[in-house]
Amino acid sequence: MRHFMNRSVLFLIGIICVGSVAFTTLAQAETLVESSIFFRIYVAFSVDQKAAQEWLPAPWRAVSLPKGPLEGANLYVLFDDKLIQQDGEGKPYKGGTYCLAALIAFGKNQQTGEFAAFVTRVYWPHDAPHDYKNAVKAMVFRGATLQGANLGGKGSEVWTVRDGAGGILEFRMDYQRAVPKRVKKEFKVRSSVDPNILFIYRDDYAGDLVKSIPTGIDRVQNYKFRVTMPELRKMFDGSEKLVGILVNPSRMRQRFLP
Repeated sequence: MRHFMNRSVLFLIGIICVGSVAFTTLAQAETLVESSIFFRIYVAFSVDQKAAQEWLPAPWRAVSLPKGPLEGANLYVLFDDKLIQQDGEGKPYKGGTYCLAALIAFGKNQQTGEFAAFVTRVYWPHDAPHDYKNAVKAMVFRGATLQGANLGGKGSEVWTVRDGAGGILEFRMDYQRAVPKRVKKEFKVRSSVDPNILFIYRDDYAGDLVKSIPTGIDRVQNYKFRVTMPELRKMFDGSEKLVGILVNPSRMRQRFLP
């Protein structure tokens, strides 16, 4: 009996050791590069496919989202208010707080069939190309108000992005607030400059879908979107269509290198 118990214990220790090695190997395979808490707005558009294609590298082909409340969108314009951002060591990143705007396009690899999201441009107040290697320095301004604490509450957002040449990306809206939906999600994003630049995101966020053409949701008033930046004129030439707007009152993130 004692001999059987000893063998059992050794067997269990072996399982624990193997499991520990596997877990350590998995953990070491990823490198934490960011921890942050921020406010975000997604403004989803359907823009000319040829114009979107110009921002993607070969062999990736521009595509639209095939389903969901933002079905038909092939471009996201993001507005982020980084309330606190830290690097992988927990130190403030770029001062720890700032605002930025970014463009996300979607592509399908014509050789492998893989679907991916691509950061195609970042506008931020720093003289650095960002980790995605495609950022330009810009003044990013956010003005916001919130009224009421219940379902009758309202919000307003005004964002102005001005690049070094004086081009403007402007977004504003008033909206009726609702109870956000909590979502935990893991996803990967590539760079349009080099698709081998890839990050893994693990986000925990509150999502308030204030407008969705596919689902008929519309709690937005006084909407305005204006672009005068030359590099964006082909996508925003008047033929673009708004698909939806998603507000993240709170978004917690960890970003990893694979």
